[in-house]
Amino acid sequence: MLDKLSAISRRRNLERNATLIDIGKSANVVGCVMKGVLRMSKTLVDGQQQIVGLLVAGDIFGRVFDGDFPFSIEAATDCEICLFPKAEFEALMEHWPELEKLVILGLLNELDSAREWLGLVANHRTVEKVAGFLVFLHRRWAFLAEEEEQPGGTLIDLPIKRQDLALFLGTRPEAVSRAFHALHDKGHIRIVTPYRFLIVDFEALDRISGQSVSQLDVHRALASGEGPR
Repeated sequence: MLDKLSAISRRRNLERNATLIDIGKSANVVGCVMKGVLRMSKTLVDGQQQIVGLLVAGDIFGRVFDGDFPFSIEAATDCEICLFPKAEFEALMEHWPELEKLVILGLLNELDSAREWLGLVANHRTVEKVAGFLVFLHRRWAFLAEEEEQPGGTLIDLPIKRQDLALFLGTRPEAVSRAFHALHDKGHIRIVTPYRFLIVDFEALDRISGQSVSQLDVHRALASGEGPR
């Protein structure tokens, strides 16, 4: 079966910001991210763009046994992807339980990411959203973010542009920048470059993100300043 899957696959490289699938279109393909980050986005009724999810190395995408895409898929970074014709991929799934399991696991991972994303955007303060995103990177995307242990903490590289991060978190790029500097000033992170950070106090980030403690504890953690919104 692996030979058959390989026979119908084709590699494709995407440059940053290239559109792979338009919203409402049937691409007739199933794909897997090999390198880079894809963003799933849609346009809201007020015309603003909202990123509803990110696909990273190992993630599977495509509407298997389903219709059109409810969002567009674009390259957030330069990407390498593997594509399969949808009909042939579905035929293989019917005769290869292992492939079906991989697709199901991919859907479960997507659901887990969606739940974490909802937790991030549910926060009212941008500093909480940014702290949550760094926790998200640390826990789930360590291999992608090129996490590296250092004497003073853990180095993490952001895999997407700040503009994309702002769209992902439902805020503005300048608010994201202020949030990073607020966390830096608190001593929870150290800004090495605009896209590289040293995580100094992971537990503090976890508390501020609001994922494991009450809002009262979050405000106590930031008691010396209001922080950006």
